[in-house]
Amino acid sequence: MTGSTSPVLDEAVLAATAQVLAEHGWHDFTLERVAQAAGVSRVTLYRRGITKDVLLDALVVGAAQAWQAALWPAVTGPGDGAARLLQAMRAACAVVEEHLRLLTGLSTLPDPVFHLDGTEDDGGRGTREVYISPFRRLIQDGQADGSVRPHLEAEQTATLLFNLLTRTYLHMRVGHRWRSAQAADLLLELITPGLLTRPADPEE
Repeated sequence: MTGSTSPVLDEAVLAATAQVLAEHGWHDFTLERVAQAAGVSRVTLYRRGITKDVLLDALVVGAAQAWQAALWPAVTGPGDGAARLLQAMRAACAVVEEHLRLLTGLSTLPDPVFHLDGTEDDGGRGTREVYISPFRRLIQDGQADGSVRPHLEAEQTATLLFNLLTRTYLHMRVGHRWRSAQAADLLLELITPGLLTRPADPEE
């Protein structure tokens, strides 16, 4: 949107956007449906400067902020790289669980949100680095202290780990209706042997 006036968004409209995306997918996502779910008129959204792109950008930025907040304790906390990597993986499952409906809707976009490599001026959609960097940092920390396998290339492994963990967790929860603990526990049990130089502690 051009001009000096920023779009006026509120929690009700954002919640309605996530609801419409989850129920109808991007193909059938319309401002009329968002307005109806939010209990306002289509004209009201127009007068607030709200478009489909504005709504999408707000959801993408919100998802990135939630991801950063969830993984920050693992990135900055105590412990070796392996322990903090396991902590981050569990936090990743938890944040997907917390935003299950939103991420189900975002997964229907024609261009997957998590793959977009943009700039700070792209409306908030250049978010890939936000999701990959915590895993990359923890893999590198673990390689430095000997707790993560040294032969792994950090960037590639972080990218694979993010996609394998979050997308599989989302699919098992939504597509197969597994319990949250079941999906997280089995995923970590399968993934961690390829990452760590020692067996993972079941309590981590």
